[in-house]
Amino acid sequence: MLSAAPGNTFNDIAENDVYTVYGALIRELSRVRLAYLHVAHMGDEVLLRKIRSIWPGVLVLNRGGANLPTRIADIDNGTADVIAVASMSLANPDLVERIKTNAPLNAPDPSTFYGGGTKGYSDYPTLATTAHQ
Repeated sequence: MLSAAPGNTFNDIAENDVYTVYGALIRELSRVRLAYLHVAHMGDEVLLRKIRSIWPGVLVLNRGGANLPTRIADIDNGTADVIAVASMSLANPDLVERIKTNAPLNAPDPSTFYGGGTKGYSDYPTLATTAHQ
């Protein structure tokens, strides 16, 4: 497994020529036969298509901030084999039930991420708790 975030500018990261760098990296990694490649999509659709075209194995895609239909479309159109729903599942402890019943999703609260406490991790309402209010 490898996780990558090509084009990420977090903490002032500056990557030049991501197409060449990630193209070479992924071609070499494909020779190692990893179980999967996990990509945090940073908004460059051209780069994402390039990665998909050269990665022969399972591609896990985290399209942060994207809604569920967009993420599902990534599987349907072959862009990804698996979609990551990290913050979506954090904010919806009953995510599977919400998807099955087409229930509204709780929005994650990024201001509570990495806060060190339980706020924002174990206090999101479930469908059952909101039904009883």
